[in-house]
Amino acid sequence: NKLTAPDVDRFVYTQLPRFKVDFPKYVPYRLIGCVAGLSVKEAVEKYAERKGLYVLTQSAGTAKLANSPRFKEKVFA
Repeated sequence: NKLTAPDVDRFVYTQLPRFKVDFPKYVPYRLIGCVAGLSVKEAVEKYAERKGLYVLTQSAGTAKLANSPRFKEKVFA
């Protein structure tokens, strides 16, 4: 399961905007995003982070947050 920049774009520009349409009970809540992959290149990690997304990757059989300590998530809606 490799995460790519087009995957990030599809999530940000297609899937996130539809979330509150498909799940209207969440309209009053803040929406933040997260992408994940078993294999994520550093460039894709940074790209997703610049888009304001949390990034999860695999590490020693568990999941780890790959964002930098200074990361600030984006509120999408």
